[in-house]
Amino acid sequence: MVKILQATANDVEDVARLSFEVGRLHDEAMPAYFMPSTEEEHLRIISKMNKDDTTVIFKAVCEEKICGFLCLYVPKRERKGFVYPRTGVLLNMGVDSGCRGQGIGTDLIKEAESYLEKQGIGALELGVYMFNENAYRFYEKLGFTTIERQMFKRLKF
Repeated sequence: MVKILQATANDVEDVARLSFEVGRLHDEAMPAYFMPSTEEEHLRIISKMNKDDTTVIFKAVCEEKICGFLCLYVPKRERKGFVYPRTGVLLNMGVDSGCRGQGIGTDLIKEAESYLEKQGIGALELGVYMFNENAYRFYEKLGFTTIERQMFKRLKF
């Protein structure tokens, strides 16, 4: 049985390790875009997120081990002129490769949605890289739709 809980400072290293594992997929798939990252960089980023009052980190725990995580941006202020002036943003998410296909990612998303709803936030957005078809299909199954295409070009300087 998997429990979804809010991560604490004691969980930062385990979440960072899992973030690094998931991040390697991106590093390998798009080396022209992503700079190779290290576990230390992931630890620095996750530590900073954990201390930020606009970010919530959820952990999925199975048999006393963190097997998944989700980093969620929770806006404090409204954005003027937007359809949903307060929109949560899924910043990062991952499930241990040995635990995929068990509904852990779905449970993490549902917990994030519930959290946002309790905060009076009416929408959740995220970005998915085009190479990551499995993630794209996963999010579609959960009701997410594509609303724009973001493009990138690396410049020489």
